[in-house]
Amino acid sequence: MGGDFQPVLIVPKEKRGPVLKRCTFGCLRGLHALNVTNGCSHYCVYCYARGYPQAPPKGVVELYVNLPSLLVRELDNPRRRVRPQLVVFNTATDCFQPHPSIQEITFRAMEALLQRGIPISFLTKGEIGEGFFDLFKDRRELVRAQIGLVSLSEEYWRRFEPGAAPPERRLQNIERLRRAGITAEVRIDPIIPFLTDGEEEMKALLKALRELGVRRVTLNYLHLRPAIEDNLRRELGSVWERVLRVGYRNQPWRKVGTSTRSKLLPRPLRQRGYERIVSFARSLGIEAVICSCKNPDLRGGLCIPPEWRARYPQQLSLFSSSRGVQRQPNSSRMERTLSSS
Repeated sequence: MGGDFQPVLIVPKEKRGPVLKRCTFGCLRGLHALNVTNGCSHYCVYCYARGYPQAPPKGVVELYVNLPSLLVRELDNPRRRVRPQLVVFNTATDCFQPHPSIQEITFRAMEALLQRGIPISFLTKGEIGEGFFDLFKDRRELVRAQIGLVSLSEEYWRRFEPGAAPPERRLQNIERLRRAGITAEVRIDPIIPFLTDGEEEMKALLKALRELGVRRVTLNYLHLRPAIEDNLRRELGSVWERVLRVGYRNQPWRKVGTSTRSKLLPRPLRQRGYERIVSFARSLGIEAVICSCKNPDLRGGLCIPPEWRARYPQQLSLFSSSRGVQRQPNSSRMERTLSSS
């Protein structure tokens, strides 16, 4: 857990309405998704979901204790016309938060889907519990794993992702998934301009990923939303003023994806940054894909590759009614910037 991690109050809550909901945005469009909690104990300072009107206050996570039973009921409903094509975990939270009750609900939900031959995809910055690897190993062809990892810096982790698993634990996730026969992908998102996109930091990260067999990463620079800007200013202090605010100060608010208002890093800065990262990744045999959902003005790719959609027929409706690194030295540019704040 992070150095600034705070105790979490887990509030049991009964889920109301359908568990599986159809995504209507970006590369997830048409797929079904679920979230095992409302709120997240990782407390990432840039998390857009913390700004949702229904999000609980920091320190509180609502756990949908009846989610597995509702999910089974939906999946086994005789009125169901077709199976979900792919079920995506975590559009607004993380199913591998460091609490046993949360991981138990996650396990039961994933088990129900995999037992029925339904593919799953998950993105996590947490630590995957022991039992999951045996579960995944038995149905490896149905599991698509993404690990969120922006930097190997401990200082970055403590400042930006205080409740998430430390970088070395996330690298262990990748290694253990590989032993289970699953090649994990990595989402390098959000890249923090002038902080985590430096040559030293990015090369260290990509080299570590190559050593673990990672062959595909998705890239995205941070984009701001009004509801999260106060969190960044309050929780980052001078780092916000010195690093982040400078990059976005003169940018207009615009609609990006489903967001009503967002600010993007200026296109020339993003484009040059992506080109550097893509070029170095290519030299290591890693495919680096720019997230098209969050970069509508650049040529990008899909977070869910087309081949995953092609494995199974397109599903129209759920119901009939319609996959150890050494700590980096403190002398890096990013360590100096963070430690001086």
